[in-house]
Amino acid sequence: MKKTLALILAAVLLFSLLAACAKQETPAPSAEPSESAAPAQSTEPSAAPSESAPAPAEEEEDEENYDTGDASLDNVRNEDGIGPNELLVVSFGTSFNDSRRLTIGGIEAAVEAAFPNWSVRRGFTSQIIIDHVKSRDNVAIDNLEEALDRAVANGVQTLVVQPTHLMSGFEYTDVQDTVAKYADSFEEVVLGTPLLTSDEDFDRVADIIVEATKQYDDGKTAICFMGHGTEAASNPVYAKMQQILAGKGMANYFIGTVEAEPSLEDVLAAVKAGSYEKVVLEPLMIVAGDHANNDMAGDEEDSWKSAFEAEGYKVECILRGLGELEGIQQLIVEHTQAAMAGLEENYDTGDAMLDDTRNADGIGEDELLVVSFGTSFNDSRRQTIGAIEAAEEAAFPEWSVRRGFTSQIIIDHVKKRDNVTIDNLEEALDRAVANGVKRIVLQPTHLMSGFEYTDVQDTVAKYADSFEKIAIGTPLLTTDDDFARVADVIVEATREYDDGKTAICFMGHGTEADSNPVYAKMQQILADKGLANYFIGTVEAEPSLEDVLAMVKAGEYTRVVLEPLMIVAGDHANNDMAGDEEDSWKSVFEAEGYEVECILRGLGELEGIRQLIVEHTQAAIDQVA
Repeated sequence: MKKTLALILAAVLLFSLLAACAKQETPAPSAEPSESAAPAQSTEPSAAPSESAPAPAEEEEDEENYDTGDASLDNVRNEDGIGPNELLVVSFGTSFNDSRRLTIGGIEAAVEAAFPNWSVRRGFTSQIIIDHVKSRDNVAIDNLEEALDRAVANGVQTLVVQPTHLMSGFEYTDVQDTVAKYADSFEEVVLGTPLLTSDEDFDRVADIIVEATKQYDDGKTAICFMGHGTEAASNPVYAKMQQILAGKGMANYFIGTVEAEPSLEDVLAAVKAGSYEKVVLEPLMIVAGDHANNDMAGDEEDSWKSAFEAEGYKVECILRGLGELEGIQQLIVEHTQAAMAGLEENYDTGDAMLDDTRNADGIGEDELLVVSFGTSFNDSRRQTIGAIEAAEEAAFPEWSVRRGFTSQIIIDHVKKRDNVTIDNLEEALDRAVANGVKRIVLQPTHLMSGFEYTDVQDTVAKYADSFEKIAIGTPLLTTDDDFARVADVIVEATREYDDGKTAICFMGHGTEADSNPVYAKMQQILADKGLANYFIGTVEAEPSLEDVLAMVKAGEYTRVVLEPLMIVAGDHANNDMAGDEEDSWKSVFEAEGYEVECILRGLGELEGIRQLIVEHTQAAIDQVA
């Protein structure tokens, strides 16, 4: 069962209450986080547990029993009126006020200093923590949905979301899923990666925590970091960090977790195998909150501190979250910068003025409306969608060819950036009505009959009585003949790379619609043609990048050629396929040792594809003849 950190916190509070009732002991308060920017506060071994009168059974052992600092010193960053560019820093959160200010607040301040033209705002994912701080301190902190809704209400156009999560676990996945629901609410939205993502991240973090604790490295001290741990597939990050530290010759550094592996028992056994006299404990977490103060530095017999003291070690606890370290803050800033690199505004996409938007009036009684999702990559738009429209115009000179896009986000982005106006589908149809068009044929440039094509059908149905005759052409991949023709076209276009040592991989978009099997069908058709070195995958569905990578690795290829199986070479082609981020197709194949070449060419640039779309249009025109 998925075990979120929020549920874990609730469980800790409940179990603490039961333990208090059962043992009838007064829990000793643990050390509180440092309020200074100097070296973090430490706690020396504590005295024996109090023998005083037992606490009342109803007394709950939770954060309310700790002086966690002044909440009013923290900036919750939930102001309005912030401008078009927002940088939303998303954290699990903590109700330990000083730690929140020094860690999450420190990260937010570093991000703000690095990107002064962006409004930095905060969102927490733990509703339990949000409610606790509100109840105890009357301080309101937005949850992620509230922060996103606030951004929408503020008219934010470009949103960068940067998590402070340590790894890509359940919490990060929840952030991805939530942000995805708001994809259409902004012109552009990108999500940064967690702290420990690339091999370089691990190496940098290892160096940072070693530098921060070098004063304790005296040959007699075991320096132990306590992470949270997770049931997610990302839990091996802790073992990887242990391995990296060992590779750096740091044999006295140990990594463990509260909730998973390596466990306290594992760390204790590893320390006991050495000749150490002292143990230093520090959280491998962004904040020094409940786990750090209780599970690590608490006086209960099952805390890390107590367990090591019971073995005879002198113990010192450093209640300092990773977020307090300047090096960690800088690394998160770099992750944010990498996310910003995914924004289209950072690319020279070509001169928009070279493109014909085809929204003129006075066009006659017969209109051929070419309907596309669209792209804000100007050169690709002109060379693909524009080229298809030109082919239609050449094939049907008696019809007025016009354009309509279905993505309002792209339309708005091009208008704002380039001051170029493109009609959406309803505007194009209304324009046709105003122009007195009697016969209209709509030809989509969509690859398949998915959600986008269905939306076109639904919209056109509302205009059924506005024209004397109306017809819609079919998508590119509709009949078996379409599949065979497209396969031949893409093979011919990449023939120069077919040398026996090169895997030629096409990246489609993918969809949750029932039409997604078109990609598997295209793979089968290529296989039937004896093209074993051609592979089809998708960004958003199946086959995935992992599927394609596995198929390529099963062969004996030394080189990989990547090309989009999309009408345009836009954002997905430039970023998800050919980008320099660690999770792009290009980076993943390079990490596996392949030489990689990316062909940023949309299908619409290929004459054979344009001719097939013209034939689909002819079939639609025949319906209104």
